[in-house]
Amino acid sequence: MSKDCYEIYFFMFFLVSACNPVSKKSKKPMDSLYPKKEIFIEYQEDWQINFYHKRLNEFKIDPIGYNKIVFLGNSITEGAGDWNKRFKTDNIINRGISGDITKGVIARLDEIVFYKPIAIFLLIGINDIFNSGEDTPGRDKVTESYVVNNIVKIANIIKSGTPSTKIFVQTILPVNPESYIKKNGFFPEPSTPLPEQINNINKLLKANNQLNMIDLHSVFVDSRGYINIKYSDDGIHLNEDGYLNWVNFIKDKIASLKYSQK
Repeated sequence: MSKDCYEIYFFMFFLVSACNPVSKKSKKPMDSLYPKKEIFIEYQEDWQINFYHKRLNEFKIDPIGYNKIVFLGNSITEGAGDWNKRFKTDNIINRGISGDITKGVIARLDEIVFYKPIAIFLLIGINDIFNSGEDTPGRDKVTESYVVNNIVKIANIIKSGTPSTKIFVQTILPVNPESYIKKNGFFPEPSTPLPEQINNINKLLKANNQLNMIDLHSVFVDSRGYINIKYSDDGIHLNEDGYLNWVNFIKDKIASLKYSQK
C-alpha cells in the first residue's frame, strides 16, 4: 500500500470511529442505547415527545458511566438537578425526563442495562394518569393496573439485564388540585379522581412483595390526602423544601450504597 493510500485509509478509519463511538467494555455503538427519534411510544403526547428527545440528546453526550446510582423518572426527578449536591456524593446520575410516562421509561432502559448501575431509584406514573380524563382514543386503557404493570415491567427488565443492580421503587407522590388550579387554571377530572388513583396505584405496588418499595408518598401527604403545600408551589412539582424532604427520607439508603462498589 502506498503512503498516500495508507494516509487516506487511516483518515477514513478515524472518521468512521469518531462518528460511531463505542464503550471501552463493548463494541456496541452508544447511539444504539437510546430510542430513535422516530420511535412510537403509546400515549405519549406531542409536548412530551419534544422533552423526551431533547433529554435523550443530552444523555448521549453525557452517558451514565459505570458504578453509578441512577435516579430514574419524570420532571419531579429531573427538577432536582444535580442530586450529588443534595446528597454530597459524586456518583449519582439524574435520568429524569419532564413529562415522561411508564412506557417512555421502558423504551430507554438499554442505557440502564448497559451500564449496570449500583442502584436505581424509580419514581414514575403520575403523567400516565394525569391526562387520563382526556378524550383520546384508547386512553381508557390507562388504568391503575396498567400503570402498576408497567412499573413492574421496568423493574423486571432491569433485574433481568443487570441482576446486581438494586432497584428501589418509590410510591407516586400526592397532588394538590387546589394549588394546581390556582397556578394553571385547571385540573384534570377523570372519572376516578387523581388522588384516589394515586392511592390505588401505590397500594397495588406495596402489595407486590417482589418490589423493593420506598413509601415516598407517606412523607409528603397532608391530612386531606393532598401533597402538603409547603413541599410544592403548584400542587405537582416539588420546591426546595420538597426535595430536602425527599433527600432526608432516603439519605440512609444512599449512604449505604455510596461506596458499595468501586
